[in-house]
Amino acid sequence: MHRRWTVLGLLVLAGLLVAACGQSATPTVQPAAMPSGQRVVVVTSLPIFATMVEAVGGDLVSVSAVLPPGTDPHTYQPAPRDVAKLAQAALVVYNGGDLDPWMERQLEAVGSRARVVALSAGLEPPPGIEAGHEHEHEGTPEAEHEQGVNPHFWLDPDFGIVYVERIAEALAEVDPAHAETYRANAERYSQEIRTFDEWAKGQIATIPPERRKLVTFHDAFPYFAAHYGLELVGVVILSPGREPSPQEVAQLVERIRQEGVPAIFVEPQFNPKLAQTIAQEAGVRVLELYSDAAPAGLDYLGMMRQNVTNVVEGLRG
Repeated sequence: MHRRWTVLGLLVLAGLLVAACGQSATPTVQPAAMPSGQRVVVVTSLPIFATMVEAVGGDLVSVSAVLPPGTDPHTYQPAPRDVAKLAQAALVVYNGGDLDPWMERQLEAVGSRARVVALSAGLEPPPGIEAGHEHEHEGTPEAEHEQGVNPHFWLDPDFGIVYVERIAEALAEVDPAHAETYRANAERYSQEIRTFDEWAKGQIATIPPERRKLVTFHDAFPYFAAHYGLELVGVVILSPGREPSPQEVAQLVERIRQEGVPAIFVEPQFNPKLAQTIAQEAGVRVLELYSDAAPAGLDYLGMMRQNVTNVVEGLRG
């Protein structure tokens, strides 16, 4: 009898230990994974980054952008609804640099515990591109406006792939149960970007070399121009929100004439009136390019494809 109770007691004790171990192990495992069937809530600064997240995350993510379509991120003032979005996010994705600093301020105000990714962090301009403006406005106040690195890296497809890879790694950290899916999607999408890039280079090659010159509305296209062998001749405004002086406008018109620039490219988030006036004075066409604010319905690759199509139409003649 004594032996039977001893055995029984040992069995009960073993059961209690197993239960205790199971209870203590649970909190260390569960927070690392998203609850089954629940999408990862992602908030991005720009809509174009949201389309990258969708390409990598697919049905596993629920993504929204703070910036409304067609809005200039440089001058955007966040609204109360933006705070509510950020408070619910498991992952926050923004560019960094001078493009969307308001995201950092909002994250601090919310006290967000989300995983945060600055897509351009640590990136450096390719060889041949200076950190700031690369066209001729030395000695003017606007030449000193942007002393840091130009933030529009994603307009170079090579950097676009870096953005996609960083999004995949962040999603894998937030939702490790689907890490392989995110990485596989990122590789597939990166290959789509490479395929597009080969097509784009072939299209740009149809432009006569002497006509491969860009004048854009604001200074967003140095990486795009360098990647595709285009010369960035000038911009209409160097500082968003600041109109150029009559002397600066006259200088730009003269340079367009001297360089034989075939077209000026405007952007939908800016009033095109000034660019249209300059184009009329210089006797050139006006077309659109997209950088910070693509039209609603265009994803990253759609935006890039439209940019190349418009550049070829405007410059080839």
